[in-house]
Amino acid sequence: MAMQCGSDWWHVDNGFCWPANGRSDGYYAITFRSLSPQPIADPDPKRLPHCMADWRQGCSGHVLLALPGQYYGRMLGLKMAAWCASIEDQIRQHTDRPIRIREKGCPRPLADDLAGAFVVVTHSSKVAVDAVVAGIPAIVEPTNPAAPVCSTDLAEIEAPKMPERDTWWASLMAQQFTLDEMRSGFAFRAMQGMKDRFDGLRSAAL
Repeated sequence: MAMQCGSDWWHVDNGFCWPANGRSDGYYAITFRSLSPQPIADPDPKRLPHCMADWRQGCSGHVLLALPGQYYGRMLGLKMAAWCASIEDQIRQHTDRPIRIREKGCPRPLADDLAGAFVVVTHSSKVAVDAVVAGIPAIVEPTNPAAPVCSTDLAEIEAPKMPERDTWWASLMAQQFTLDEMRSGFAFRAMQGMKDRFDGLRSAAL
């Protein structure tokens, strides 16, 4: 309803990194008028800094296909079942590398699947964030939180993008908060500032 009316709305989910998963510790992502974060041009680089691994170079390795949950994006008309049914064949059109499939909710440690991976393919899963932090490039949809530092075209699967990541990371970290930061009002002030910024950009474009 809020999307149809053009009203303000916020989406709260588990954090992009160090997710709380319902616990009191960890982080929760809060995004404005979107299920995915919007890029911030000048984020605070000191908020939750993180040392990322160098981009993994080399020709060997498998494709890790991380399948999304079937209900993701239903409110936006996204059809995950159709995407899951066709993505493996689409990958095969561009590479003959072995494909390792990771289902949503897989109990196997993600690190096991990322070990030896050449590239990750997923829709909007935060697995791409973990991959990029580990130095593994990814092919994702534009709705993925890692999209600014990933390829979005399967044709690039043998030569995926590996850009600078620091600005992207700072932007992402500016949109996730702890429960204590929510209670103190810090998260509200931060997201209000983001709303004002995006509203200003939208007004300037009209």
